[in-house]
Amino acid sequence: MIYDEITMLCGQLNYRDKLRLAQLLIQTARKEEENKNPEKRIEPKNLVVTETKNKTPNDINSIENIVSRILKLKPASRKSLTNSVRSMFQFQGGISESDEKKIIAKLQQFKHIKIDSNDKVTYP
Repeated sequence: MIYDEITMLCGQLNYRDKLRLAQLLIQTARKEEENKNPEKRIEPKNLVVTETKNKTPNDINSIENIVSRILKLKPASRKSLTNSVRSMFQFQGGISESDEKKIIAKLQQFKHIKIDSNDKVTYP
């Protein structure tokens, strides 16, 4: 298929499918970009807690940003917490499952959340 054929076929989609397709294309392009230029990729494993409050709201290296967003959302289960963390990185090309687990572990380590044996999340 060529670009013109694809645009013609996309014109037949309803608006929701167009939005879903646009999101998929953006995520695919970002992943491709990261694979071509891995040195530019921002790794969530480098999360640090800093004392300064002058972080930009889009600084994904800051655990403070993740904490503030999680505290606003207050997901009640591990699954919804994982989905919330995943959604924070969806426009940066996504996040791996291991990185999601590292972020959740950091949140627990710094006592921002507690997860009980029934996978219920509480906020101390």
